[in-house]
Amino acid sequence: MITKPEQHEINRAGKRLLREMLEPLGWVVNDVQEDYGIDSNVQVFDGASLTGAWFHVQLKSSASSDYSADRTFVSQELLTDHARHYALEMRQPVFLIHADVAAEKVYWYAPQLDQRLAMVLRQTGARLITVRIPTRQQLPGTAPELLTSINDAHLLLSTRELTTAPTDSFAESLKHFPDQEPLYRAFQEKNDTLKLRRIRDLFVERKFGQAKPRAQALLTDPDSGIEIKFWAQIQLEAIDYTQTVHAGRPQNEVPKLFLANAKALQKLTKSGPKHLKFYSMIARRAAELETLVHENFSLHLALQQHLEGGGHPMMALGLYAQRVEITRHIVSKYNQCIRLVRYAANYPDRWVLGRALTRIVNAIGRYLATLRSENQVEAEKALAQSALQISKLAAWICSETGDPEGVVLVVISTMVTTQSEDSPSYRWAKDVAGSIVDPELRADALVRIERATKRWRGEHVDGDYEGDAVWQALQNMATALGIDVTNEGNPLVRGLKIAARDDTPERILAHCEHLLVSRGATGPIARQIHRLFNITTAGSKVVHCTLHDFHLEGKDQDSAYAAFKQAHCEGCPNEKPRPESWRYTAEEMERIQTQHQALVDRLAGTPHGLRYTSED
Repeated sequence: MITKPEQHEINRAGKRLLREMLEPLGWVVNDVQEDYGIDSNVQVFDGASLTGAWFHVQLKSSASSDYSADRTFVSQELLTDHARHYALEMRQPVFLIHADVAAEKVYWYAPQLDQRLAMVLRQTGARLITVRIPTRQQLPGTAPELLTSINDAHLLLSTRELTTAPTDSFAESLKHFPDQEPLYRAFQEKNDTLKLRRIRDLFVERKFGQAKPRAQALLTDPDSGIEIKFWAQIQLEAIDYTQTVHAGRPQNEVPKLFLANAKALQKLTKSGPKHLKFYSMIARRAAELETLVHENFSLHLALQQHLEGGGHPMMALGLYAQRVEITRHIVSKYNQCIRLVRYAANYPDRWVLGRALTRIVNAIGRYLATLRSENQVEAEKALAQSALQISKLAAWICSETGDPEGVVLVVISTMVTTQSEDSPSYRWAKDVAGSIVDPELRADALVRIERATKRWRGEHVDGDYEGDAVWQALQNMATALGIDVTNEGNPLVRGLKIAARDDTPERILAHCEHLLVSRGATGPIARQIHRLFNITTAGSKVVHCTLHDFHLEGKDQDSAYAAFKQAHCEGCPNEKPRPESWRYTAEEMERIQTQHQALVDRLAGTPHGLRYTSED
């Protein structure tokens, strides 16, 4: 009689247990045959949709797991070669998963993120090594944390690649090519350049209505050369960008605008000249990177909203999964940009490329802001150092070609990558700005630096667009969820606008100390918005007078208060406006809600004033 070894049965039980933990999440476990130390890989789904996120698994199963005395970790022995492969050599996320088949518990561990393990592996010559798998990392309950670790692994692998590359900056590896400045000067001397200068002057004066048709005319003029049309397209991009931002359009339209412009440049230069074709390629890759960076930012906002105040758990898990995949794409796209930068460093006709490289710095700078907010210190530091090298190369090229305005653009881009005066990027930008020979351009660069530092400190900067921060945040979150916020006919969009406008009742409560605003009916759209965005202000609102016991409901705060004021406030002898310095702070909100919660509950007839309806 042939019998199966006991460990084979334990391993089978471990595989079944792993599937039981992950498949209810919608994740798919695929067995791997004959891979070095890898048992399976896991594909992450968001509902029925494949996110593209995945990770390798080395599964260790046991019927007598070696727990610590306080049961905070499980000791797991590994071949040192396998551990080194997982922690230091693999270029995709990998997890060591321990299945306690006796207790039917599954724990996970990320060897790539264990700095202590990496240090030991670089020093040990032993054949075996023991790692500790935290029991707090139990599946399926910590699936969001596992997805965060995948995200961290992608960043670490990217950081490792950047920090193990040669430490010399791109600029330090430059070869000198003669005649770069004459090429730039030759372009400036062409006849149509005068027209471009007029367009630029109109742009600076914010006369967009006059500047835009002039740029479009150059683009359609059969007598204009490719180079003139090329710079006219870039000027047109600057006009469209400024108009988009100051019109309060959704923020996701900006990277779309950059990408559309880059595609237009590529179409224009399809047959050359080569240096403009290369510029267009850099612009295209930078725009693609910026699109990914904005998508990541939108997902970040949506995820944070669901993590604050107990949002929908499956929505949060789906957002975690999407962020894992977008991080992978950002890392890949940035590596593509780096390859172009390396080539640009010693490109014979690089005179035109200095300004193009600033686009990459701008794009990754916005990603650094998200990393900074998430305390991803090492990844931020490595990418910031890489961006600074690109800035140095861009400044060198602009200086070599006699393009001081390009140097100013490099300084501005570099300031996007930092928020500290105690950083190499800030110090370098300040030194470069101070070394600009032209006094007007030098003053402009230094002013730009000062404006950036004011923004870091949260100070008002004259000329900056100041839109509705809540609506902008909701627009970005909607983008992450695939909702077109420009579609005014969508009830969901209309509900989101109500939710944004009614984020605070401060403007209503300021009129009188006796006023109170509470949630009214929560219909299907308001409930959907609550589920998707974890925000509860999309339903109707009730305005109360707590002194005279008056109450009136409307679809939003403003319409409810307008009707309430006409019916009850005009001529009221007890009206008592709040002081001009009064603000609806978190403490004030808690005080008012506590004081009047019984009134709201009584009128609604339900606990906490919640009243659900079948219609909006």
